[in-house]
Amino acid sequence: MSLRSKLVLIILLSFTFCALQGRGQGLQFNSNDSLMSRRTSYTVFREAPTFHDSFQMTFDLSLWDNDHLGYVFNITDTKNNSYSLTYIFNHNGSPTLNFNIDSKSNKIEIPLNIDLLKRRKWMRVKVIVDLLKNSVEININSKSYRAIGFGFDKSITPKISFGLNPHYSDVPKMAIKDLTVSSHEDSYHFPLDEWKGNIVHADDGETLGFVDHPKWLINGSFFWALKFKRNFKEVAGLNFNDATQQLLMFKSDSVVRYNLQTEGIDAKPYANANPIKLFLGKSFLNADQGKLYVYEVQPRDTANSIVSLDLNTLLWERIGKASTKDQRHHHNIFQDHTGRNFYLFGGYGSFSYHNDFLAYNKATDTWEAVSFKGDTILPRFFAGSSKADHKNEVYIFGGYGNQSGNQIVGGRHFYDLYRVDLNSRTIKKIWEIKPPGESFVPANNLIVSKDGKYFYALCYPHEKPKTALRLYKFSIKDGSYEVVSGILPVTSERIESDFNLFYDAKQDEFVCTAQEFTSPDQSSIRIYTLTAPPIEQSVYLASLKPANSGMKTRYIYVIVGALLLLTVFSAIYLVRIRSYHNVPLKSEDDSRPFYKTNNIETEKRPDSVYLFGEFTAYDKSGKDITYLFSPKIKQLFILLLLNSKDGQGVVPKKISATLWPDKEITKTKNIRGVTINHLRSIIADINGLELTFVNDTYRFLFSNGFQCDYFKLSAELGRLQCGEISAAQLVEEQFGLFARGALLRDVPEHWLDDFKQNHEELLLSIILPEVKRIYETGKHKHALELARLTLAMDPFNDVAIKYKLKALRRIKGVEYARKTYDDFAADYERSLGSPYAIPFEKICK
Repeated sequence: MSLRSKLVLIILLSFTFCALQGRGQGLQFNSNDSLMSRRTSYTVFREAPTFHDSFQMTFDLSLWDNDHLGYVFNITDTKNNSYSLTYIFNHNGSPTLNFNIDSKSNKIEIPLNIDLLKRRKWMRVKVIVDLLKNSVEININSKSYRAIGFGFDKSITPKISFGLNPHYSDVPKMAIKDLTVSSHEDSYHFPLDEWKGNIVHADDGETLGFVDHPKWLINGSFFWALKFKRNFKEVAGLNFNDATQQLLMFKSDSVVRYNLQTEGIDAKPYANANPIKLFLGKSFLNADQGKLYVYEVQPRDTANSIVSLDLNTLLWERIGKASTKDQRHHHNIFQDHTGRNFYLFGGYGSFSYHNDFLAYNKATDTWEAVSFKGDTILPRFFAGSSKADHKNEVYIFGGYGNQSGNQIVGGRHFYDLYRVDLNSRTIKKIWEIKPPGESFVPANNLIVSKDGKYFYALCYPHEKPKTALRLYKFSIKDGSYEVVSGILPVTSERIESDFNLFYDAKQDEFVCTAQEFTSPDQSSIRIYTLTAPPIEQSVYLASLKPANSGMKTRYIYVIVGALLLLTVFSAIYLVRIRSYHNVPLKSEDDSRPFYKTNNIETEKRPDSVYLFGEFTAYDKSGKDITYLFSPKIKQLFILLLLNSKDGQGVVPKKISATLWPDKEITKTKNIRGVTINHLRSIIADINGLELTFVNDTYRFLFSNGFQCDYFKLSAELGRLQCGEISAAQLVEEQFGLFARGALLRDVPEHWLDDFKQNHEELLLSIILPEVKRIYETGKHKHALELARLTLAMDPFNDVAIKYKLKALRRIKGVEYARKTYDDFAADYERSLGSPYAIPFEKICK
C-alpha cells in the first residue's frame, strides 16, 4: 500500500471512529424503587448561564412507570421560584405530564397515550420558556400545550435539575437523551454519551454538569445485563415468544414465563400431563398457531418424541414418536417460512459429526433425509442458523467438525457461511474466513439485521468449561466482522449446556439465554439482555481514555483516530525492522522483567512436553509435533501422563468414563483401543517415554532424556516442602515455568478442574506471601510482576490486586493506579454481580 493510500485510509477510518463515538445513548434514572440516597439527580449546569427574553429545552424522554408520581425536571431561578414537570400514571383516568408552579398551581396538563409508556419508547419533548410573554409551551411529539401567567422577569439564571432535586425526591422510572438548552445567543448540547462517572460534558468537550448515581444507557449496548436466574432440579427447556415478549421455560409439570417488557414472572401448571420425558428439551415455536413444539431425537420414552403445547390453553398434544439413529447434540432446528415444515441439520452423536438435513414427515411419523444440490456443508455441530426469511432462505454459519465426520481423526473449527434455499433445495457457500486469535463457535441462533446486510452471532470457545460469550457482527457480503459486546462469563461443563440468542424487536434488544447443566437432570437458566444497536468493542476501549476539553470533540476523535492508526503502522514497521535486526521491543513498563522467563521458543528441547500455557510437544529431533494430538488424543495423553507421574497409571474403565462420559463403558472398547493406538504411534518418536499395559493398567514409564515442565516444577515444590530451598529461591529460579501461563490452559476438560485448582492453590499459597514480602523490601517492580501473575490465575484475588495497585502507585502514580482500580472494580461487578467492597483509598493507604 502506498503512503498516499495509507493516509486516505487513516482519514476515512478516523471519521468512522468519530461517527461511532457520537452515538449518544442517554441517561437512565434510579427511581422511587431505589432508596432515596441512591436516586439519580442530574444538574445540567454547575454554573448556570443567564438567558434573556427566552430559552428552550429539547430532549428525548422515555417513561415506563405504572405506579409512581415523580419529577422529570425542575427549574429554580435566583429568587427561589420553582417550576417542575411531573409525571403521574393515573390522573383523571390517564397517565399525564404536568407543568407546575411548585407549591402554587398546575399550569399545563398533558395526557399521554398508554402505548408511549414503554422502556426505550422515546418521546421528543420541547419546552419553550418565553420570559417576555410570561408563557411556557410544551411540545410532545409535535403536539403543543401552552399556558401563560408565570410572572417571569426579563432574564433568568435557571438551575435545571432532572430527577431528584433540592425540592423533591420523587423520581419516576425514566430516561433522557440528546438534551439541548438554548437561547437566541447561546446553545448547549449534551449528547449524554458518557460510559461512566459523574461528569457530564457538552458536545464541545466542556465539563458543564454533574449527575449523582447515574445509569449510563450506552453500557446497556455493550455489557450484558442479567434479568433472570433460576435453578431447576430437572431438565427444563426454553424458547422465546416474540409476539408476547416472553421467555418460556417448560418443565415436567408447569411453564415459567418471564416477560421482558414488564420483567414479570409467572408459573402456571399444564391443563393436562406433559406426555414427553425431557432429556435435551429442544423446541421450536410456531407463533401463527400459538403452539410450542417440544421434541427429542433420542427420546427417553419411545412412546412420545414430538409433542405440542397450546400457549393459550396450556394443553399438550401428542404429535409422534419418530427418532433418529444417533443423538444429535447441538444440531440446528429451523422452520420454513410457512411454519408447516421443520428441519434438523448437523449435530454430534456416536463419535460422529453429521451434515445431513432431516425433515419431519407427520404422515409417516419419521425423520426423512432431504437432499440438497449445490455446495456441500461439511459434518459439524455447534453451528448457528437463522430463521427462514421471506424468500424461504436460511443461513448456516460456523461450527466444529471435520471432513469425514469421524471424531477419531480429530476436528477443527469452521468459519464459513452458507445460504440454504428451502424452495429450490440448493446450498450456496458465500464465504469462508480465518479469524485470528482464540477459536470460537456460534450459539444456536443467528439474528439477521433489518437491512439484510449483517448477522449477529453469540460466539464462545466451546472447549473451555469456564468460558465467555461475546456478540459478533458479521457482514453477509464478505465475512468481515467485529466484536460488539463485552464478555458474558458462562459455564459449559457438560455437552447438554446450551446457549441461545434471540431478538426482541419491540424493545430493540438482544436476548441471551444460558442453560448450564451441572448433571444430566439439574440445570440453571439465566436470561441476559443487550440494547440494540450494540456498541463496537473499539468504541468501548476508546471510551476508557480520559476525556479532553478545549476543542470540538469530533475533531479530537479524528486526530486521536489518525494518531492511533499512525501508531499501528509505526509499530508494524518497527516490529519488522527490529525483527530483521533481532532487536527486542520493550515491555509495557518500558523495562525488562526482573525474573527469568525461560521463553518456550528458545527451549525447544528434544523429547519434551510443556503443560503450562499452550500444550506443546517436541520429538527426539526437536520437531514440534503438537499438531498430531487431536483433542481426544491430547486428553488421553494428559490423563495418562498426570496419573503416571507417581507410578499409578489408569485402568481402561476410568479412561472410558473420563473421555466418553456420555457412552456406556462396554460400548467404548473399540474407540478406546483405536485412540490408544494413535497415541502410541505419535509418542514413538519421543525418547524416554514408553506406554505400557500391565495388570490391567495403562501407565507411562519415564527414563532419562524426557522433559516435562510440570514435572520439573513439581520437583521444586517438593524440595520446598522438604526445606531444601526457600520460597524466595523457588520464585526467583522457577518464575519462568509458571509465568508461561495457566496449567493446561487450552485443555478445558472438567475432569481436570480439581487438579488445576489444587495446583493453583498450592502455587498461590507460595506466591502471595512473596508478593507482600518483596513489596515491603522496596522492590516494587518485582512485586508488580508477581501480582500480575497471580491475577492471571485468580482474577479477583484481594491480596494480588492490593499489591498491584500499591506497586503501580509507587511506579506510575496515584492516578494510574486509580484507573487500574476502576477497571478492576468494573470487571468485578460485571462478572460477579455485586460491587467490589474494598475502596481504593483503603487498598492504597
